[in-house]
Amino acid sequence: MTHVVVLVRWNEPFQKLATCDADGGIFVWIQYEGRWSVELVNDRGAQVSDFTWSHDGTQALISYRDGFVLVGSVSGQRHWSSEINLESQITCGIWTPDDQQVLFGTADGQVIVMDCHGRMLAHVLLHESDGILSMSWNYPSFLVEDSSESDTDSDDYSPPQDGPAAYPIPVQNIKPLLTVGFTSGDISLMNNYDDLSPAIIRSGLKDVVVQWCTQGNLLAVAGMERQSPLAELSGGLLLKSALIKFYNVRGEHIYTLETPVQRPITSICWGHRDSRLFLASGPALYVVRVEHRISNLQLLCQQAIASCLRDDKDIGKLILPPRLCSYLTTAFISTIKPPIPDPNNMRDFVSYPTAGNERLHCTMKRTEDDPEVGGPCYTLYLEYLGGLVPILKGRRISKLRPEFVIMDPKTDGKADEIYGNGLISTVIDSCNCSDSSDIELSDDWAGKKSPKISRASKSPKLPRINIETRKSPKLSRAAQEISRSPRLPIRKPSIGSPSLNRREFPLEDITQHNYLAQVTSNIWGTKFKIVGLAAFLPANLGAVIYKTSLLHLQPRQMTIYLPEVRKISMDYINLPVFNPNVFSEDEDDLPVTGASGIPENNPPCTVNIPIAPIHSSAQAMIDRPWRGP
Repeated sequence: MTHVVVLVRWNEPFQKLATCDADGGIFVWIQYEGRWSVELVNDRGAQVSDFTWSHDGTQALISYRDGFVLVGSVSGQRHWSSEINLESQITCGIWTPDDQQVLFGTADGQVIVMDCHGRMLAHVLLHESDGILSMSWNYPSFLVEDSSESDTDSDDYSPPQDGPAAYPIPVQNIKPLLTVGFTSGDISLMNNYDDLSPAIIRSGLKDVVVQWCTQGNLLAVAGMERQSPLAELSGGLLLKSALIKFYNVRGEHIYTLETPVQRPITSICWGHRDSRLFLASGPALYVVRVEHRISNLQLLCQQAIASCLRDDKDIGKLILPPRLCSYLTTAFISTIKPPIPDPNNMRDFVSYPTAGNERLHCTMKRTEDDPEVGGPCYTLYLEYLGGLVPILKGRRISKLRPEFVIMDPKTDGKADEIYGNGLISTVIDSCNCSDSSDIELSDDWAGKKSPKISRASKSPKLPRINIETRKSPKLSRAAQEISRSPRLPIRKPSIGSPSLNRREFPLEDITQHNYLAQVTSNIWGTKFKIVGLAAFLPANLGAVIYKTSLLHLQPRQMTIYLPEVRKISMDYINLPVFNPNVFSEDEDDLPVTGASGIPENNPPCTVNIPIAPIHSSAQAMIDRPWRGP
C-alpha cells in the first residue's frame, strides 16, 4: 500500500531526512553506501501537523492535529510528550532561535508556548477569525560551521563582477522576526509571540506559503490570486495563476513575479546562496533565478538574447565575439541536471552502467499467482527519480526445484507498464528543468497529474519499452545458426551427474513471450546456472554456487560467476559447447573436459568468459590495502 508523503524535513548537521505520510507514519532516513535506508520509524496512528528539527539538529519537535506533541532526540529517544486540550487543531510547531522554547499555532488563531522541558508558559490569541497556517523565523534553520563546499563547485558559477556584491549581505544585529501566516493571506511580522504592534502584510493571496532567504532580509510569499467578488457572483471560471511576492524585513513590498502555474504551490525553498528559489506545484518543480541587486546591462542583454534562442546550439549561429558567446552559454545552464534517460531508449539506460559510475538500486516485487501461466511471477524494477522502471520478469517453472524463466516485462500486461510510464512521465514533466530566464515554467505541466506508484493508478499511455536485437555484420552468421536450431539440446545424464528436467522452449515461444534467459538448478538448490535463450545473448550467462558447512561451523559461501556482456562486441556466441543440464550432486563440480578429452581446470560455468568482479565501487574507494612496516 502506497502512502502519500505530506512532510519532508532535512537535518543538515546530522545529514538525516524525516518524512511524514498522511496516515501519521514518520520515517527518519540515512544514506548508507549510496542508498537511503530507514533508521527510525514512529507510527502513532494520528495525522502529523508539523515536524521540525532544532537549530542544532539534536532534537525533533512533532505535533499532531489531535493536540499531542512530542520532543525526541535525533537518535530516537523520547524526551517528553504532552497532550494539549484544545477545541481546535494544532497546525504548526517551531523552535525558538535559542532552542529553549517551542511554539504551536492552532486553527483558531492561538499561539501556545512551552519550554524545552514541556512546561506550559503562555496562550496568546493573535487573530480571532483567522487560523494560523505556518510560523517561521528570519533566522538560519541550522547552526552549523561553514560548509566545505566551494563557491565555485556549482556548474553555473560565474566570477563576481565589478560593482555591488553578487550575493546579499547577511543581516546583522537585527532581532529575529517571528513570521506568522494566516488563512486569510495576511502575514504578521512580530518581534516575539507577545508583540502588541506587529507589522501586517496584506498579500491578497490564498493558500500562502512563506519562506525567508538564508540571509534573513528577503521574504518570499507564494500563493494563488483571489478572484474578485464580482467574478464569483457572475459564476465566471477565470483561471488564476500563482504569484510570488517579495517583502523586506519591514513588510514593504519589493517585487511581484507572475507565473503561469494554475495550481497551488505547496512548498518553496531557497537555495544556491539565495540566488535560486524552488517552487513545488503538483508533480512539477520550478526554478526561479533571483537577483538581489539591480541587474547590469550585460545581464539584461544576455537574458534578452537567450529568450530569442531555442537552445545553446543556436549560439554558434550568432555573429558575436567568442567571449560573449561563452558568456551567453551560461544562460542555458540548468540548475537541476539529473541524468534524464531518453524515453525512446530506456532499455539501454537500465541495462548499462551510467557514465559517472553512479550506483543504481533495484527492487523486486512478487505478483499474484496466475494459474494460467504457472508458478508465481517476480518483476525486477529499477529505482530512479521516485519511480520504478521494469527491467526483467521471472516466472517459476518447477515446483520441486527453484527454476525460473526470465522474460521481458513489456509482454506481460498493463501492471508493469504503469510503473515505467509513471516514471517516464515524471522524468519528462517534472525534472526537465532549465532556467535560461528568470523563471522557467511550462503550460503543459499545469494540467498533468502526479504519477503514483500504484497498480490502480492511471498513468498516461506511452509507447511500450521495446527491446531490439543488436545486429552486427560479423555475427550475422552466428545468429542465423542459432536461429535455425534450438539453443538448449537435451543430453543424457551421466553416471553420478543426473540431468535436470528442464523445460524446452521452442523458438516460436521464445519469440512470442520474449524469453531472455532460463535459471536451472540442482535438486538441492545449491547450484544454479543461467542460460541465455535470446539470440543476442550468450548461451552461458553465469552461475551461482552456494556452499554450507556441516552444522554451520563455518561461514556460508556464495560464488557468483558472471560473464561480461558488452554492448558492441558479441563474440561470446561462438563459445565452446555449454551444457546447462549437467550438475554434480557433490560439493565440487565434475571436471570440465576439453576437446582432447583432458580435464581442464577452468571454473564451472565460465568457459573462459571474462568475469565481472562483484564488489562495491564505493567501498573499493574507501578501503585501501594495508602495508606492514
